[in-house]
Amino acid sequence: MLLDELRRVRADEQISTLLSRAPYDPFDDSDTGARDPFDNPDADAELLDALRRAGAVKQVTTLAERAAAHAPLHNPQAVTRLLNALREAGAGEQVTALLSRDPAAHVPLDNPGAVADLLDELREAGAVEQVTTLAERAATHAPLDDPYAVHELLNALQYEGTAEQTAMLTQRLPAAGLFEMFLQAGGHREQFRFGRSPEGTAAAAWGWDDLK
Repeated sequence: MLLDELRRVRADEQISTLLSRAPYDPFDDSDTGARDPFDNPDADAELLDALRRAGAVKQVTTLAERAAAHAPLHNPQAVTRLLNALREAGAGEQVTALLSRDPAAHVPLDNPGAVADLLDELREAGAVEQVTTLAERAATHAPLDDPYAVHELLNALQYEGTAEQTAMLTQRLPAAGLFEMFLQAGGHREQFRFGRSPEGTAAAAWGWDDLK
């Protein structure tokens, strides 16, 4: 980002000039052709970080307030980055404002890995109820077609101590073809040493002679 480059070469005068211009006032909508400055929480987070590093306290506060109130919640990864940037900037009130919009209840669940990251960030922000809300949604409805992402989500649920939600997700794994993950996650290896019945219970003990 340009601000970081100017800081690197200690171009203080140019930084001041840049910060005084409209492009770094994200709230100047006089150019009707400009994009909505809050349609990308990822970009807002990046700009917040750059402004914070440049010591632009006023701009940080202004951007934090507007982003917390207006940034869309349709991308859990972007919401995670914005929440983290707000916390790093010490914008406690704006963190509260963003959380009051209940991202846990609104973010899509189509990327379980991104949902796992948001669970971690919500915990860091002290949003215990939202951790529970998102954990319940993800355990019940998150897609299971990407084993790596599912593993990330399962680890996050276990780390957050959401035992009930961990069990809910674990029970969905065999039907998704993730039986090995099911065995590892729930400590079920001994219980299901002979396999799993179609009803979901442990299969009865059998020997090779039973296959004849």
